[in-house]
Amino acid sequence: MKNLKLHITIIFTLVMWSFSFAQQFTNYSIKDGLPSNHIYTIRQDTKGFLWFLTDKGMVRYNGSEFKNFTTKNGLPKNDVWDAFTTPDSKVWYITKTTELGYIENDSVFSFPTKNEGEIMNPIFSSQIGEKIYPTGPTKTFALKNNKWEIILNNIGSRDRINIKHPSVKYLNLTKLQDTLKIIDHKNSVIKKLTYKPYINVLARRKQLNDSLYCWVTENDYLILNLNTLKLRFSTFKDEKGLEKAKHARINIINNKIQISGTGFVGFLDKELHIKDAYLFPKHIDSHFAIVDKTNTIWLATFSNGIYKLPYVKRNITYLNNLNTGKFSIINNDLYTNIYNKGFYKFNSKINSFEQFLKIEDYPYKPTEIKELNTSFFPSKFTISTLKNNVLKTIDYRNTRLITNPLSYNIVYFKNNLYGLFPFGLNRINASTLEIEKEFYQSGCNFLIKFKNRLLIATNNGLKEFKNDTIKSINFTNQAFEKSILSINNISEKLLLLNTDGFGSFITDLKTINRLPNSDFLIVENAFVEKNQLWLATNEGVYRYTNYKLETIINANNGLPSNNINDVLIHKNKIFISTNNGVVILPKDQKNISQFLKIYIEKAAYNGSKINNHKRTFKYIKDNNTTFSIASINFNENNKDFTYQYKLHPVQKNWITTNSNNINFTDLEPNNYTLEVKANNYSENYSFQITALWYQRTISKFLIFFLILGTLILILFKIRDRELTKKTNKINAQKKLAEYELHALRSQMNPHFVFNSLNSIQYYITKNEIELSEKYLVRFSRLIRKFFDFSRDKFISLEQEISLLNNYLEIEKMRFGDEFNYKFNIDKSLNLNDQKIPSMLLQPIVENSVNHGLFHNEGKGTIVINFKHQAINQYTVEIIDNGIGLKKAKQIKDQSIKTHISKSSDIIKDRIHLLNQSHEWFVTYNIYEIENNGGTCVKLTFKKNE
Repeated sequence: MKNLKLHITIIFTLVMWSFSFAQQFTNYSIKDGLPSNHIYTIRQDTKGFLWFLTDKGMVRYNGSEFKNFTTKNGLPKNDVWDAFTTPDSKVWYITKTTELGYIENDSVFSFPTKNEGEIMNPIFSSQIGEKIYPTGPTKTFALKNNKWEIILNNIGSRDRINIKHPSVKYLNLTKLQDTLKIIDHKNSVIKKLTYKPYINVLARRKQLNDSLYCWVTENDYLILNLNTLKLRFSTFKDEKGLEKAKHARINIINNKIQISGTGFVGFLDKELHIKDAYLFPKHIDSHFAIVDKTNTIWLATFSNGIYKLPYVKRNITYLNNLNTGKFSIINNDLYTNIYNKGFYKFNSKINSFEQFLKIEDYPYKPTEIKELNTSFFPSKFTISTLKNNVLKTIDYRNTRLITNPLSYNIVYFKNNLYGLFPFGLNRINASTLEIEKEFYQSGCNFLIKFKNRLLIATNNGLKEFKNDTIKSINFTNQAFEKSILSINNISEKLLLLNTDGFGSFITDLKTINRLPNSDFLIVENAFVEKNQLWLATNEGVYRYTNYKLETIINANNGLPSNNINDVLIHKNKIFISTNNGVVILPKDQKNISQFLKIYIEKAAYNGSKINNHKRTFKYIKDNNTTFSIASINFNENNKDFTYQYKLHPVQKNWITTNSNNINFTDLEPNNYTLEVKANNYSENYSFQITALWYQRTISKFLIFFLILGTLILILFKIRDRELTKKTNKINAQKKLAEYELHALRSQMNPHFVFNSLNSIQYYITKNEIELSEKYLVRFSRLIRKFFDFSRDKFISLEQEISLLNNYLEIEKMRFGDEFNYKFNIDKSLNLNDQKIPSMLLQPIVENSVNHGLFHNEGKGTIVINFKHQAINQYTVEIIDNGIGLKKAKQIKDQSIKTHISKSSDIIKDRIHLLNQSHEWFVTYNIYEIENNGGTCVKLTFKKNE
């Protein structure tokens, strides 16, 4: 019996493994576009394209399209067994022929041998940088002047191996062939190396790069470091426990040393040991494999084409290809249900599900009721219980007429069992498992106990079973009548409602809000773990952390389908149920994108190709510019590939599309750049449409200036006449202003003399002869200065201060001790160089004396301040402590004198004319000093440069 069980287990494991194998690897063959299922080797070029070398030509693969190159495209022969990819994006093909070359930008280039008709047999070819050296058993070739020339000929002596290295010229084997001599460029032996087994049995050899040379057999490999002259010998048995590795080869792929043979592929580390080796199943029968830039493994076979194994699938377990349902944890064990098969239990020892209970109808989600210490396994016609390791099954077809299942969702609530069926709720006797009462409610999907309440998920919102009645639950913030598929308990206060096509919602049974980024998802179920939510949706598994979408697990991560039935975390692994079976992933599984590049495959302007050699075209009316967009994208679901594009400078915003073709019509002459981007990759493509002669900018300018010149010739005389009139008018106005300034200065002279003589007369009438003589002397000096200064428009500040000082001395003699004056002069002022309009301040000072201090009852004081402001700018303040403006006006109004003083108006007019001349900018302000009384006149002078 035990042997029988073991036999069944082994068979089941093998069956599960075959399903796993089928789902894990993706196979490409003739039916997918390959020209042959016989694949020699695989290469990846610098752009990311994969190249498959076959007996029916070369194949370039971008993840969605196979592009075949054969003799129709220029290959000298279809049987191409190897290739080298160089940093300049060339793919050099290796085959036995009279011509060899490369493929670049979809064009095949071939070069013949210098000796016409000589056949090259490059089975030991090497690559150093961008140079390729086809090497056969006896001859090594190099490309010179577009022809392959022999650079080493070992006919008659096959023991010499030519080396491309600054210190080593070649390697030489002795006749005994157990000694390797290293020869320098002076033909001297640098070093001798002895080893076993002998090199003569080694099948493959080549120089890997500028510093490494290797030999490989099916048992071992040797690598000589040309810089250190150290030889590394390793056996496959010592490295990976392999007795033999047929077709073993060492290559440099994507700047890493890879080693491959039948059944394995791996890398060589710095010590030249094999690391990160992957052993693939014998059933694939692959003789060669590479690891590409995204860590995807590509396997070549001689009869079944290509197999692909993405990195994410290496850590995934595929258990079967059956339609699995929901997961349940019962007694810490994981169970699932499979349609028409029954219930299965996960065996962690063999990492697979084993049949626990066979059911030939539809099994539902099993449930553990801890209050009853019983687990229930319901199906359409039966219900099984597991208690104390005893399994019992009741078939209701033998006891009553079955119209509805007993329950597909069981909950223990208030000492009763409640089972849900599509049209309502059954109250079930916990002992007999008989239905005690039915409560009808159409469209029931899920039953859950929450906060001592029994809730039902229906096709028309959330319901509650209370007092033998089913009632709707209404939310305060919105009406909610969406179809709910399942419910999950997030916390003691929150529930997660999973809907059919509207995403998931979070609720406290008072308000409800949608989970971000879940719009329009079909959410079958969810798993809650601390602060994380895992949603089983129709677009993969959505993982949330703190209600924020963190990642999406889908076909790119190795899932056989994006339609997920259930998800569960068990023992640090993700269990995902799909219609194609159960998938087990590591919990820390990362999404590694296999998108490598977006590029413009074809471009044309009115049918003419746009390429590196021709990107400039003449403008044609109603033109049409087309682009064909492609990508290097090895993701599983690359058929739904979308990208964005923008044509500069005519388009400002990005346009999103999933079409491979972009079309622009009637583009105007300009320099254009098409920019396309996807998955953080972008590509630019520039072209130019040149204008016709009449569209060119210079032509447009010539026509414009011709018309403009004609208009100028017509209007020139009119403009010249008007300009002459305007100039004459401005000159006349300027002369008039000068005359007016001169007249005002002349007008002020007698006014000043009249006031001064009044002062002198005052002392004569007092019979003070000596004082009057003294005053006459000072007056004569003042008059002399006045006449001297009145001839000039502007005088220096020093002269102006001297004039004011003489005047105030006369007034001091007039008023005696009742009058004082003071000058405050800023030391930063240059009195000799700084100018001021002549005779402008004296009338203002005179007004302060006569109209301010003359009627003052106390002592009168005048303070004159000269302050520096900036270069060619200063201010003058004339301050008196007189009766002020208001009282002076009252006295003037009450005066019986018929003389009307015009000095203030004259001063203002003169300042206006000075400003109009544009030589000076003068401001004039007069205001009454509050509190202390008196008047202040402030003038600001700025000399324009």
